[in-house]
Amino acid sequence: MKKSDSGQLEKLKPTAEKTFCNCESSHPPLFAIRPGIDAADALVHACLLARGLDQIVTDYAQHHAPERSRDMVWSMQHCAESLSAILESLLDAQEA
Repeated sequence: MKKSDSGQLEKLKPTAEKTFCNCESSHPPLFAIRPGIDAADALVHACLLARGLDQIVTDYAQHHAPERSRDMVWSMQHCAESLSAILESLLDAQEA
């Protein structure tokens, strides 16, 4: 994040367009982040996605993962939980 001349951190800028899910295919990407979305709104959505990912991975690790791959699944769960915490702390800072 850039600092202004007064040393204060600048407000997060709105989103830029970013396409995703091209399936490594010849067709154009299926989805895109639209430009101009308020950063706090984008962070809210990112938090919800990260929280959902954390819940899915945790459930899979606890109830469905084969024993031989459980360590890898718990590592994925830790990544998802960390991502969620980082995003939520950024969002909390924006709302403060």
